[in-house]
Amino acid sequence: MAFAVRPVDSADAPELAQLINQIIAAGGTTAIEEPFTAEALDSAYLTGADVQCCYVAVDEADNSLQGFQTLVRNPSLPEGVGDIATFARIDGKQKGVGTALFEETRKAAERLGNSQINATIRADNVGAIGFYSKMGFTDHTVTEGLPLKDGTPVDRVHKRFVLGRDLSGNERKTLQLREPSDTADASPNLKKKGRGWEISEKRLDALHDQAREMKRFASPAHKALAARFTKADLGRYTFKRFAVVGSAIVDFNCHNLGMAIAIDEEGQNDAIAKRRDKSLEAVNIRVMRIKASDILENMDAVLDRITAGMRMRISDKRDARREHFERSTPRQNKHSDNTQSSGRTNEQNGGDE
Repeated sequence: MAFAVRPVDSADAPELAQLINQIIAAGGTTAIEEPFTAEALDSAYLTGADVQCCYVAVDEADNSLQGFQTLVRNPSLPEGVGDIATFARIDGKQKGVGTALFEETRKAAERLGNSQINATIRADNVGAIGFYSKMGFTDHTVTEGLPLKDGTPVDRVHKRFVLGRDLSGNERKTLQLREPSDTADASPNLKKKGRGWEISEKRLDALHDQAREMKRFASPAHKALAARFTKADLGRYTFKRFAVVGSAIVDFNCHNLGMAIAIDEEGQNDAIAKRRDKSLEAVNIRVMRIKASDILENMDAVLDRITAGMRMRISDKRDARREHFERSTPRQNKHSDNTQSSGRTNEQNGGDE
């Protein structure tokens, strides 16, 4: 099934109130415990005075609303930090609703001049924590022991996503993969800064924090492949999980082979993945993309494909070394003037032609 993302309208309030009230009634995920009327939801999350933006995902087959994501002003947060909330239909079959919604929310938040987005999540809502981590949010703070209505204490995890502008509204260099220019054939210039890449230490630290967060909430496909890599005897060709390579994070990377493996999960942004691949290929890192469903349904075929890719990279590396050696080593010419004048033959020197 396909769905479209569009800005919310007040007319959506009754259906969205029903959607969020089902989530509240199910319990265990949201800190909201009182149901909404359509009017109250519209004011708080959809089109009210404190709402910066709100988007809905619409099933194109029947026009039903599959979820919504809102960004609001929260007086407890600093100026320029929007507060995000995401709700998806609990009986929905759509995949990638949250990812598609966040793409629009992120762009709107930047246009509105925000510097960061805050997400506050119940600590026992593992799915939501994993979702925001996948979107690029990193841990900020934890508020401990906030009681639910029945008195049960539950921590709140606060995560932040850094946008493309600072608090003064100036453009900030973001962690992004740029399209190579049409005229640029050479590999990107690597400088002795930021552990070999033209990236600041601060930005690299942020990437490593994000990679650690992704490892904590890895997908089933990633965990399954990681388990097989752990059991395999790969010698010097080991794969590191959630490796930071330049400004990219890949599921697995083998430094010695110059080979990365990226798992294509449902709902991911394919355009970003393609830009990442081009960036890595430009510095001679071969990217193998594998569907998550293939890993979960046909692991043996996936391992055969990875093995074939590894053998190809080993052959490529061997050929590159041979070509480099041939270019850098001058050929000996036994008929040169120096050989003739010395009176010494190759046999006398103990050499073979």
